Parts: sequence; structure tokens; C-alpha cells
Amino acid sequence: MPIKINDVEISDDDVFQEMQYQTEASNIKEVIFKAAQALVIQQLLLQEAGIKKNDINEEEKINQLISYNVVIPTASIESCRRYYNNNKIKFLDKERDEILSFRMVKEHIKEYLQNQSTISGIREYINILAVDANIKGFDFTDRSVMNIKIQ
Repeated sequence: MPIKINDVEISDDDVFQEMQYQTEASNIKEVIFKAAQALVIQQLLLQEAGIKKNDINEEEKINQLISYNVVIPTASIESCRRYYNNNKIKFLDKERDEILSFRMVKEHIKEYLQNQSTISGIREYINILAVDANIKGFDFTDRSVMNIKIQ
């Protein structure tokens, strides 16, 4: 049974083709779910951007869409310091058996927090798109809804 997003079909064969990219999955059910999820997300973004798959500027247009709709706050020094103070063990220099100073790790923490905010913001945006879409044959939270037949 295919997946449909606002009447655009994702076939079992599409999911099968996508499975090769799901290297983080631990079992075949997870591979299938992650492949289907990737295609659903792709289709949600394509539809929101008003473009078709394999459009010449597909990646650029999707990046513009995300940049326009996802506001990512810059990590402040205070939030970096709070993260450092709550996670000092992560900054242990094992060779010298001492915690690296905040000054030494501040930029790494800022980049990490920025990446986490970006991931969270994009995930929330995808959730908003999913709520507004008519999705059949797939559910982000209930894997049993999916009925993909891989042969």
C-alpha cells in the first residue's frame, strides 16, 4: 500500500530505493520506517516549496524555505556557560586528567548548541507541515500504521 501526501504517492519501490541510505537503523523494520519517513519529509518540503522532486534548484529552494520559516536563536555566552557547568565531565582531557577551561571549549559549545537548536527547529517545522498535510499510510509516531511491502 503506497503512502500518500496530499494525493502525491510514495510507492513501495520508492521506499525500497531509499532504504540504502538508512545506515543508522538497527533492523529491517527500522530501515523501512526511516526510508519512508525521509521520503515523507522530502515530499512535505517539496510541496511547501511548490516544487517537484529533482527540480534543478531543489536543494537551494528547500534551504530557502527552511531559512525563512525556522528561526534559530544564537547561543548566548550564558547558555554556553550553563551547558559547560552542567556537563564538565564531557570536557575532560584524558591525557592530563583535567577539565578543559571554558575559554578553550566555548566555541565548540556554541556550535553544538546552535546545531541542536537547528535540529529542533527543523523538526518542529516538519511537525507543523505534517499536521497541515493529508498523510495516508504513514504516521511519524505510530510505526504500525505503515504498510510497506518490500520484496
